[in-house]
Amino acid sequence: MSEGKTLAIPRKNRKFTRSKLRIVMTRQIFMIAAVVMAFAFCNDKKTEVAYLGPLQGENSGQRGFAYQGMDIYGDYMVSCQNQGIATVYRLSGDSFGPAGQFHLASFHKNNHANVASFGVEKAAKEDPLPLLYVSQCHKKTVDGRKDVLYVERIAPDFSGSSLVQTIFYDDVNKDFGYALQWVIDREHKMLYGYGNTVNNTDPLNRHRIIKFRLPALSDGPFVVLRSEDALENYLIEDVSGFRFNPVGQGLFIRKGLLYMPTGLGKAEAPSILYIWDLRRHSMHEVDLSRCTTGEFEDISYYKGAFYIQGQDGIFKVRPGKCR
Repeated sequence: MSEGKTLAIPRKNRKFTRSKLRIVMTRQIFMIAAVVMAFAFCNDKKTEVAYLGPLQGENSGQRGFAYQGMDIYGDYMVSCQNQGIATVYRLSGDSFGPAGQFHLASFHKNNHANVASFGVEKAAKEDPLPLLYVSQCHKKTVDGRKDVLYVERIAPDFSGSSLVQTIFYDDVNKDFGYALQWVIDREHKMLYGYGNTVNNTDPLNRHRIIKFRLPALSDGPFVVLRSEDALENYLIEDVSGFRFNPVGQGLFIRKGLLYMPTGLGKAEAPSILYIWDLRRHSMHEVDLSRCTTGEFEDISYYKGAFYIQGQDGIFKVRPGKCR
């Protein structure tokens, strides 16, 4: 796939009629044009945005197969969909093409796969990718537990994965409402949880951050975290005075900053990238609503720019005021 200029149709989906193909291509052309027209607005604030193209997930665009978590390691991007579908893409410049597609070992109707985050360990030295941490992040449970974190080893040939660890926060104090998401701070080998205390429509809702040492693979196949294990546990609103109540999406940590793409790409839920300083406890926000389209889902970093995965594809973003 190259910079969104052509629409690549997976082999198994090539039974399109010409009229259907024309509709899909017209939609993509319109989306690219909208981004190009809005590009000037972002440049006014020294934020650069480029649309790189649509994704090629399983049953892409169909109900129940929405794009969710995403992360990048080396020249590989792993894009997740609802229930735990994963597509591995190889990145090359501003182009990306599929290298493998499979169902995660944690595939389940109640696995939202909302955030994907690479860790620091590899299950075997020959593995091209480290362990992938996938947030279940669903209002319903799997095996009696909700908001668990699945640790997946992706096969070297990108043909499948195996579940090597499950991490569960025993939330006896009701710290989180809907829903708890997880992200890895690879630089410091820490695990952060982030989520609502109620939900994103309640005016009493607040946003909690909890920090743990990242469990090692040697800690066993099932790890239970408790509040007394936390290195930090606080509400963003309490420590900073910053008030917000967006529709939360993905998470990514780089150089002590927590990047949080939010919104639905609509006026009532605009696409805003919130950036929380984990050390200084301060918030910065970048409004991307005029220079992107569709609903944001997750974010990562690749060769000097942030990549945001959304329902409309991949956006390359360089926030002007962020380090």
